[in-house]
Amino acid sequence: MLDSLAIIIERPFDLSLRRVRLDPQAATDVVVEVAWSGVSTGTEKLIFTGEMPPFPGMGYPLVPGYEATGTIVAAGREARGRLGETVFVPGARCFGELRALFGADSRHLVVPAERAVRVPAALGEDA
Repeated sequence: MLDSLAIIIERPFDLSLRRVRLDPQAATDVVVEVAWSGVSTGTEKLIFTGEMPPFPGMGYPLVPGYEATGTIVAAGREARGRLGETVFVPGARCFGELRALFGADSRHLVVPAERAVRVPAALGEDA
C-alpha cells in the first residue's frame, strides 16, 4: 500500500507532519507527486483555531490544502498513457479515515485520472 508524507491538523492548534496511508490505486486512478499546493488562509485558519462552523467532511484529524499541481508518477492500467504529465488536481480524498475536504497538502495524492487536468509544465508554481 502506498503511503505519503502529509500535513495533518490533528485538532485545534495541533499541526503535524507525518506519514499517512493512501487509499489503494484503482485501474482508472493516477498517483500525483505534488510540487505545489494551495492554502486557504480563511477556511484553514478557522479549522486550525477550531472556529470552523460545522460543515460536511470537516473534522479532525484533517489533511488541509485546496488544490495541487504536480507530476503523475504512477497510473492504473486504464490511465497509463498519463505517466509523466504535469497536472492540476482540484483536491483529493485519498487518506482512508483521515478527513480531507480538499486535502492537497500531501507529497502524493491518489485521484481518478479525469480529475487530473493536464497543464503546461512551464507554468511551474503558477499552474
